[in-house]
Amino acid sequence: IMEDGFPRDYLIGNSEFYGRKFSVNQSVLIPRIETEILIDVVKSLSLPDGSILCDIGTGSGCIGITLALINKSFIVFGVDISKNAIEVAKKNNLSNIENNFFLVQSNWASCFDENSIDCIVSNPPYIDKNDPHLVDLQHEPSLALVSESNGFQAFEIISKQATKLLKKDGYLLLEHGYDQSEELEQIINKNDLKLIKKIKDLSGIERAILAQK
Repeated sequence: IMEDGFPRDYLIGNSEFYGRKFSVNQSVLIPRIETEILIDVVKSLSLPDGSILCDIGTGSGCIGITLALINKSFIVFGVDISKNAIEVAKKNNLSNIENNFFLVQSNWASCFDENSIDCIVSNPPYIDKNDPHLVDLQHEPSLALVSESNGFQAFEIISKQATKLLKKDGYLLLEHGYDQSEELEQIINKNDLKLIKKIKDLSGIERAILAQK
């Protein structure tokens, strides 16, 4: 971070995620090291070849593109409502020359058919609009950070959609804030999804939750 708090990655125009460089600008979040655990979890699932994955709120595309690179037979969709974010992800996809990653501009995953997806992955906005930490994130897009209902609205929407969109036994993997695990578990249960496990980051903080239809 620069002296006035302006992130260095925006100044240089790129950031690293899972060992690769991704273009970033102020339309997208700067990838966080904690988010890399989502990739590790998907790898551990041993999804069959040809699986259909959906990265909801793809931003720079770093999660979706990395998943598409893990297994060339996967069909990965990166979804974002922000046209500017889609432009950044498009640039990142071109530089990684992938033909199994597809971008969709949509409000969450409302554009997909029922029972069509094997795995939904998302690092959605989950910060409450009154959270004091937002001061430190003022240069990043609030659309990608802030969620209504004390930070839980995006989780509510995605969990509800996942119940419809996932195939039987399909997976939902969500990154969340350090103190949101209990409440997110309730949201998952309410939507008839089974909690598989809670995942801790390198600091031992519960950071993601894996559920199954």
